[in-house]
Amino acid sequence: MNRYLLLLLLITPAVLHAQQNDRADSTATVAVPRGFFDQIMYYLKNTNVEKKKKKVDLSFIGGPVYTPETSFGIAVMMAAQFRTDRRDSLLPISNAAIYASGALTGFYGIGISSTTIFPHNRFRLALKASFSSRPNRYWGIGYEAGSNKDHYTKFLQLTEKAQADFAMNINGKLFMGICTQIQNVQARQIDTAGGKPLMLPEKILGIGVGPFIVYDTRDFIPNAYKGMYIRLGYRFFPSFLANKSVYSQFDLQFDWFKQLWKGGVLATDLYAEERSGDVPWSLLAEAGGSSRLRGYYEGRFRDKNYLAAQVELRQRIYGRSGMALWVGGGNVFPSFNNMELSQSLISYGIGYRWEFKKRVNIRLDYGRGKDQSGFYFGINEVF
Repeated sequence: MNRYLLLLLLITPAVLHAQQNDRADSTATVAVPRGFFDQIMYYLKNTNVEKKKKKVDLSFIGGPVYTPETSFGIAVMMAAQFRTDRRDSLLPISNAAIYASGALTGFYGIGISSTTIFPHNRFRLALKASFSSRPNRYWGIGYEAGSNKDHYTKFLQLTEKAQADFAMNINGKLFMGICTQIQNVQARQIDTAGGKPLMLPEKILGIGVGPFIVYDTRDFIPNAYKGMYIRLGYRFFPSFLANKSVYSQFDLQFDWFKQLWKGGVLATDLYAEERSGDVPWSLLAEAGGSSRLRGYYEGRFRDKNYLAAQVELRQRIYGRSGMALWVGGGNVFPSFNNMELSQSLISYGIGYRWEFKKRVNIRLDYGRGKDQSGFYFGINEVF
């Protein structure tokens, strides 16, 4: 698997530039191979070596991807790690990533995400922004609609997203802040033949803002071995922010990590979303995707409310290789009074982990649902 990733490295000029920086940063004299393939091998062999003298540790990677939503494709990513105060070794590491991907179905997307930890851990800023064009499917709203696997509408979905979370340290591990979110969705090339479900309106802009509170004791944000992460958030989408549909959203995330033995970590994740008001179809909670209920087509099951839980065992196997096993379940429903356990969606799977940077993993997961499955390629753990 390691060699497979090496052969699929896509950004050769960036690799060579990064390798030159690594040599300049090294305190020892190392014989660096000159051959094209050997240089790529050398680069990835040393990506997880900590480079203490560099202000920003840059890395580049590319590889294949397959998901139920986009089919086979290629993804490339540039990742960076840094500390805003290099003199403070206890300050959590900040990170940023720029990524791009494309698939045989015609999907393409670009995005950026970052988490910046300011000096003395007084403030935190998390940013996400993306654009994607994706041939998509719409089954309608609710569990029953999604259960009719072959009754859906094909369309092209253009999505622009941006979210910023700014938090202030209140008391050690406790943070409070403001979240702003903008999401613009357009449905085009809609195939309405055969009385299939419609997406109305076809253009939706959602702009929301609201407070959140976080309690975070994780030892390492991208790949925690111990600690917990709790986030409670509320966002309001009012008419004076140009929203044609007025609604609100409450979300809860609770993650807990425990090291069971050497190289073995138990990770648990509980997640809930609750919406009230006039929620547009494209801004409803969606089950599935690469983080929760892996294996299900993202958006096949959607509704105002979403509840999901998963348990994952992560184990280092040998050298930089590891694996993960997980099982999870979730529900989408219009209200808590209408939630039925018989409509639960079960997900389970297995994944391979390769330590790209120190404690930062490249992951390849295979997830299964009750009648679907999919492969997922990405960086960092899913939670």
